[in-house]
Amino acid sequence: MTVECVGTERTRPVLPLHIVDEINHRVINEYAEAISALSLAARSSTPEAQAAIGEAAARLRAHVEAHRALVPPGPDGPVNLANYLGELCASLSRASLAERGVRIALRTDEIRVAPDTAWRIGLILAELVRNACRHGLDGGAGAIAVRVTEHRGIILCLVADSGRGSPDSRMGRGRRLARAIAGELGGSVDWWFSPTGSLARLEVPKAC
Repeated sequence: MTVECVGTERTRPVLPLHIVDEINHRVINEYAEAISALSLAARSSTPEAQAAIGEAAARLRAHVEAHRALVPPGPDGPVNLANYLGELCASLSRASLAERGVRIALRTDEIRVAPDTAWRIGLILAELVRNACRHGLDGGAGAIAVRVTEHRGIILCLVADSGRGSPDSRMGRGRRLARAIAGELGGSVDWWFSPTGSLARLEVPKAC
């Protein structure tokens, strides 16, 4: 079996939270405007067109839900990482994975972390899942397994897929972003590719 490992590097930082909040606010508003425009168009359309427009609007609402799942949680004490990532994975499934025939299964320990840490882990996980769909499953159907554990103050997140996608050693924007965010947490991300699927490993300290 041939396995290719894409090594680790650390970079810093991404964006201040107040800028992220402003971007999120604007993106969600733009989604809302697009959904409203579709609703107006549907009123004067044929039944067939109304059905197609309604389906498009439902897709946009699912993407809004997935986007909201990645909004930074409030500063009200520690976040249950299992619940946070569970909601995120469910939103990603409804937004795009399910219709592609991609099943995602999450198993996670009960881990409580700072809100900012939970948000950054969620951002990385979302990118690892997208990367598994794009490269591991090569855009087709399949399964993605996510396992999150904690041992001796280290949070470990593994994302594995069942695909046979070709290894891609190029450092695309998504991987650079994942590494930058992991670096902000004092952690790292590695990828392995093989004929039986790909594996991504995120490792970050719990107290960060």
